[in-house]
Amino acid sequence: MYSPNVIYHVYNQSNQHQYLFHEETHYTYFIKKLRRELLPHAEILCYCLMPTHFHIQLIPKASGLEIEPYQQNQQILHTVFRSLLSSFTKSINRASGGRGSLFRAKTQYKPAYTDFVPENWEMEEEKPFTHYLPYIKYCFRYIHNNPNKAGLVERPEQWLYSSAPDYAGLRDLGICNYALAERLLGIRRMG
Repeated sequence: MYSPNVIYHVYNQSNQHQYLFHEETHYTYFIKKLRRELLPHAEILCYCLMPTHFHIQLIPKASGLEIEPYQQNQQILHTVFRSLLSSFTKSINRASGGRGSLFRAKTQYKPAYTDFVPENWEMEEEKPFTHYLPYIKYCFRYIHNNPNKAGLVERPEQWLYSSAPDYAGLRDLGICNYALAERLLGIRRMG
């Protein structure tokens, strides 16, 4: 279960290391789905789509934590991810003549930090958030550095299917909450 006031690293990968994204239109379609389906229920700090997997760093919104009315003990955010991946898979399979699931059965999500309140964490006397800040920043950079570590580009901002070009000020796809990333992580959008 997702919890309030927690920064998560969410990821999933393809079955048997097959490509999820075969062409640019597949990447852009997935990014549009993120904007349309995930943004109403989560604040996205960063993301990266790789040929065989994806990473997203996010904070659930209250609406994402609600329980689905027709699915016992299933949060809306879980349903959103399941629906997003399922509809993406159906679209790709329909276009390519493929069959079956492209993604692993469970989308993984790891908490990076718990019990911070974005509105007032800076005012806490002991600032426990700062204890976890190195890992949260590491996760942010890890997500953006995936393409150059894989040898797909020389610099993270060259990979068009991540938020790195957005933070570099090269574009703004309207997915990431830059103000929240700056306030929580000290990471500024250039430009």
